[in-house]
Amino acid sequence: MNEFERKKVVEVVLYILNKIGGTDIYHLFKIIYFAEMKHLSKWGTRIIKDNLCAIKFGPVPTELYYAIKGERNPELASLIHSSTEFAGDDAPNVLLPKKTPNIDYLSKSDIEALDESIKENATLTFDELKMKSHDKAWKEAYDNWKISNVISPMTMASVMNADTVTLEYIKEQMDLEKMLL
Repeated sequence: MNEFERKKVVEVVLYILNKIGGTDIYHLFKIIYFAEMKHLSKWGTRIIKDNLCAIKFGPVPTELYYAIKGERNPELASLIHSSTEFAGDDAPNVLLPKKTPNIDYLSKSDIEALDESIKENATLTFDELKMKSHDKAWKEAYDNWKISNVISPMTMASVMNADTVTLEYIKEQMDLEKMLL
């Protein structure tokens, strides 16, 4: 993840937290997941550069998860911790924003997908979010965890009924990324 990509992750987090006045990390991760699905199915691209991994309770943006915990990616962890804070002892998993997001990092399509996901998911219970996020894309990755638990952008888009052209575009982009690594 380069500097721009790290900053964009932080701005996405700040955008969500400011929109709903803070939230627990479970809701944050699922809002991001469903926004990513919407964006992929409509535009063929992701909002943030972070692998979504299938774990027991649903999809998790891996680098963001570790950054919030203060592990691995120290640059992202530093940006997250300077921009957000935990609510306190009585709500240790609730993140609050320390500042407003820099909207320059978000496209109109990013904001549209984030707003739709916030509207649809911010008030769902833990169990409702768990059930909703245990979709075909999550299941495919979760069932193959011995190989990789990274959720396929292709499958995410197909769950949202992306058209054939969009799916072909996503596949081309994934193939191109593999060649560049």
